Amino acid sequence: MSQEPLYRQILGSEFAALDEPVRRFHSLQGHHRLHGRCTVNGAEHAVGRFVCAMLGLPRRISDAEFQFDLEAEPDAEIWIRHFPTRTMRSRLERLGANRLRERLGPATLTFSLDTDGGCLSMRLQSIRVLGLPWPRRWFPEVWAFESGDRGRFCFDVGARLRTLGALVAYSGYLEIDVPGEPP
Repeated sequence: MSQEPLYRQILGSEFAALDEPVRRFHSLQGHHRLHGRCTVNGAEHAVGRFVCAMLGLPRRISDAEFQFDLEAEPDAEIWIRHFPTRTMRSRLERLGANRLRERLGPATLTFSLDTDGGCLSMRLQSIRVLGLPWPRRWFPEVWAFESGDRGRFCFDVGARLRTLGALVAYSGYLEIDVPGEPP
């Protein structure tokens, strides 16, 4: 088993092409508590709010403090995002070259990862809910981008259902100055 950080294993040589703050974030190992700010636009319809609650997706907030707990080991990472309105926990695992699985509540999402211009993007490939495959025609449109700006790890993530509209969209940054590590 490799001792390389999870995303370095997934991306291979493409890892070096990422913006420096993105590389730093995805090189962290062990437990880290990071802080930053984010804005969240949540679902505006009842079905969307139900889905968001089931998955632990955050509700609407504007430019709020944000805390992120990372438990990173070479074989998996646990991400706990502490939004002011809700806490969202997921487990990420490698599925092979450029493929990642994220377990989020009762859903398991599979993504392909790509790098472009220093940024990392994730594209949804499959969904399972309670272990059952989700029909592709019901897939939400999902976007997830990571980049670096002024030494910060920046993110822009969202999902919308074709028939019902937005489920969630959140963007912001994390400061990744970790004590004892060079900037």
